[in-house]
Amino acid sequence: MSTASAWEAYLRQARWFGGKGLAASVTAIEPMPWYTAPGQWPAVRSEIARISYADGRIEHYQLLVAYLAPGSAPAGLPVGRTTLPDLGDVEFVDAPAYPPAMTALIGALLTVPPAGMDWLDTAPVDAAAAMRLFTGEQSNTTVMVGDATLFKLFRKLEPGRNLDAEVLRALSGSGITPDLYGVLDAGGYDLAMFCQRVQGVTDGWLHATAACAAGTDITAECRQLGVELADLHHRLATAFGTAELPGSELAGAMLRRFDAAADQVGELEDYRQAAQLLFGSAGSGSVATQRVHGDFHLGQVLYREADHSWVIIDFEGEPLKSLAERRELDTVWRDVAGLLRSLDYARSAHPDPDGHAAREWCAQASEAFLDGYAGQHREEPALLRAYQLDKAVYEVVYEMRNRPDWAHIPWRAVQDEARRVSLNPPAPTDKEQ
Repeated sequence: MSTASAWEAYLRQARWFGGKGLAASVTAIEPMPWYTAPGQWPAVRSEIARISYADGRIEHYQLLVAYLAPGSAPAGLPVGRTTLPDLGDVEFVDAPAYPPAMTALIGALLTVPPAGMDWLDTAPVDAAAAMRLFTGEQSNTTVMVGDATLFKLFRKLEPGRNLDAEVLRALSGSGITPDLYGVLDAGGYDLAMFCQRVQGVTDGWLHATAACAAGTDITAECRQLGVELADLHHRLATAFGTAELPGSELAGAMLRRFDAAADQVGELEDYRQAAQLLFGSAGSGSVATQRVHGDFHLGQVLYREADHSWVIIDFEGEPLKSLAERRELDTVWRDVAGLLRSLDYARSAHPDPDGHAAREWCAQASEAFLDGYAGQHREEPALLRAYQLDKAVYEVVYEMRNRPDWAHIPWRAVQDEARRVSLNPPAPTDKEQ
C-alpha cells in the first residue's frame, strides 16, 4: 500500500477529517522540516496532505507523522511502511496517538525551537509529563501534556492566523478563556498551539446531558453561562472592534446558506417558505456586528463546580465554513442561538426526549440562559429566531454527512420552527441589538 493510500484509509475513520462520506483522495503529501534532531527516534515532522474531492475542491490537512524503526511500533498502531532517503525503511504513525512521539516533539520544540515556534510562556510545558490523546469528538486533535497543558494540533489548514490562537492570545489572563502558552506556524499556516489545561472542570455537554437524563434542574448554571457569554462578547468587542451590517446583507447570507444546504439535502426544500419569512425578518435596518465565538455550544464550555463559573474554549468557528467566513464579524445572536440549539441536543439524553418533562427541562434551561445573557426584561429579537433556524439547517447537513443517527434532532428543530412561523410570522424591527 502506498503512503497516500495508507493515509486515505486512516483519514476515513479519523474524527477530525471533514471529508468523511465524500469522494476524496490524497493526491500529494508535502513534508515540512524535521522537528526532531538527526538520529533521534521517533523522528517527527508535519506533513501537509493535499485532499482532492470529486467536485474539484482542494483542501489541505496536517499530518503530524512519527517515523519509527521497523517492528518498533505497538501492535495495531502503524498507519503504514515506507522508505525515506534519510531514514531508510520505517513505519509511520499518527504522532498524537503515540506518546513517545509527543515527548520527542515537545522536547524538541522547547530545546531547539524552530523559527515558527512563538513561545509566550514555557514554564507550564513539560516534555517529560504524561501524554494522553483526547478521544472525544473534535475537528482538530488535542493531546493532554500532564495536568497543566494542552497541545492542540490544527488539522484542516488554511493560510493565515488560526482564530482560536488569535482569541486566546488577546484574552489570556481574563479567566474566561484558557491562557495561551505558544503557537507553532510554518509555511503561512498556524499548525498547533499550547494552552492552559483548566483544572477542576466538567465538560459542559457531559454536565448538561447527565442533568437532563436525571431530570436535574440546571437553570442556575445556565443563567451564569449567559452572564459569562455576555462578558466574553464585551471582551471580544473591545479586543477586535465592532461594525454595522445592513440587515439585508445578513438575510441574504442566511438565504444563500439555506440554498447551499438544500442543494446537499433536498428535503430542506419543503421548508424554504418558512426560511424566507424568518430570514427576511433580519432584512430591516442594520445590525451591530463584532467578533464572536462562532460555534458556541455545550461542548465548547467547561463548568467549574467549585465556584459555579464557566470557561469558554475553542474559537475556531463552525468546521464546515472557510477561514474567511469564520473570521467575518457577526452578531452576538449567532452564539446565543448556538447554545440554545445545544440545549435542544442535550434534551435527547432524557429517557423520553419528546415528552413533556424533557421539553420543560430544555425550555427552563434555555430561558435561564437568555435571562443571564440579556437580562430579566429582555425581548427575544426576531434575529435570534432566524439564527436558530440557520443553525439547525447547518446541523441537518452536518449530521446527514457525519452522524446520520443524530439527524432527527436538527430536523425536529427545523420542523418546529416552520410550524411556529406559520402560526406566528416574525415581525421585523427597525434595528436589532
